[in-house]
Amino acid sequence: MYQYKYDRLFSYNPLSKLEAIRGSIGIPRVLNIYENFPLWFTFFNELKFRVVLSSKSSKSIYEKGLETIPSESVCYPGKMVHGHIINLIEKGVERIFYPCIPYENKEIKKADNSFNCPIVTSYPEVIKANVDKIVDENIELMIPFLPINNFDRLQKRLHEEFKKFDITKSEISKALKKAWEEQIKYKNDIKIEAEKILKQIRNNEFKGIVLAGRPYHIDPEIHHGIPNLINNLGMAVLTEDSISHLNVIEKPLRVVDQWAYHSRLYSAASFVTMEKNLELIQLNSFGCGLDSVTIDQVQEILNEKSRNYTSIKIDEGSNLGAIKIRLRSLLAVINENKEIKKSSNNDNKN
Repeated sequence: MYQYKYDRLFSYNPLSKLEAIRGSIGIPRVLNIYENFPLWFTFFNELKFRVVLSSKSSKSIYEKGLETIPSESVCYPGKMVHGHIINLIEKGVERIFYPCIPYENKEIKKADNSFNCPIVTSYPEVIKANVDKIVDENIELMIPFLPINNFDRLQKRLHEEFKKFDITKSEISKALKKAWEEQIKYKNDIKIEAEKILKQIRNNEFKGIVLAGRPYHIDPEIHHGIPNLINNLGMAVLTEDSISHLNVIEKPLRVVDQWAYHSRLYSAASFVTMEKNLELIQLNSFGCGLDSVTIDQVQEILNEKSRNYTSIKIDEGSNLGAIKIRLRSLLAVINENKEIKKSSNNDNKN
């Protein structure tokens, strides 16, 4: 699912320079863009902008922005933003769109709220204050705060931001409707693919791992190939957002369920407890203070049903030796539990 989701997310073909009558607009391949790229690509494509996406993440991209990172304690996905912005500038774009998104859409209806974490919400402001090359190269950096959780308000705000391009309200409305539909289609495609994998798991009695994290954890430079390691151990890989819709979690939780990505984690963990062939591994980025809350809550959800909980912390280091040991240990526990259950069933029959 990690590879499928990454490929599906960035499968869009931009307009040619001739077709793009309103010019080009750069979008960095970072943080909340991993959640909303189908929306933004379709919106700008419909308005006849040529969308220029920053290159795939890599150590060299990361190193491009090292000197502009103001805090060593921020998570690796946050640090990566600096390099992606510089990569776009090097591609020759004159305009970069990187919005501040305080709220995501509320996918879990009973959740208390749908906040983005402070880093996701405000990192465009950090970029504005620290990447001098934006000013030096005379780049237009568009970092509006946008209410992506409310179609009508979003439509109004987008018209305010783009009226300087002589774009009418009607054009904004038409483009946003198509973009909104494409975002929903993308989400549905993820769910459909996951349900196919679940069907295979159930029918063939093999193990699947819900590798739960945040949208940007599907970036290969950030997850360092962990999904591939799991596949090589003979287990399928699912994402938390691909199966969180299949279960309604029991309330109340011990925590205030107010963060959009956390809500998915809790629902996904609850779903795993209902599926004998699924286990959950939670990916956490070093520097993510909010995940100290999710780790405790997800572990409680799983432990209440006597299920395994595994947490893997990742940062810019790509040595997977310790992680391989953790994964093999988990697989050994899974196989041991399977044998114990099999032996118990035989004893009961006798």
